[in-house]
Amino acid sequence: MNQNRNKDNDLQRAIDEITQKGGSNNGKPAPAPAPAAPAGQAPANMMPPVQPAPNTMKLPTPPMPQPAMTMPAAAAMGGFGRAMGYGADISKVKEAALKELFPIMDRVEVEPEKRFLLYQEMLNSMRDKAVIAPAYEAARQIRDDKIRADSLLYLINSIDEMSL
Repeated sequence: MNQNRNKDNDLQRAIDEITQKGGSNNGKPAPAPAPAAPAGQAPANMMPPVQPAPNTMKLPTPPMPQPAMTMPAAAAMGGFGRAMGYGADISKVKEAALKELFPIMDRVEVEPEKRFLLYQEMLNSMRDKAVIAPAYEAARQIRDDKIRADSLLYLINSIDEMSL
């Protein structure tokens, strides 16, 4: 009967090795079998072997390939959720973004130099005379004399080009 218990312990140890990390014990020896109880008695402190819970953790899966798009879906949306049909012409997207930004430019919190550069982009893209006055105000707030002078000269040249 003692031999049967030893066989059972050996079998349980083999099962434990297989179920724990694919059968490897990372170089550690298997735990020694529990001492056998006298014939006809179950050990008092022995609990039934606990089988490890099945691995329920989901491994991260790579994202599914998306169909090729000319621009991200969010960028394809115009103001107020209207779809924009610009295709692959990113310069038209930039122009539309600048036009949409212009009326809310006073809410943008940036340094005067950066504000002027944004207005400069709007002037280059939109060629709208309405941009000149706010660009002039932004240029006037620039503290560095050289940068302010360059900005004012840019405005003068832009006004001259628009007047032709």
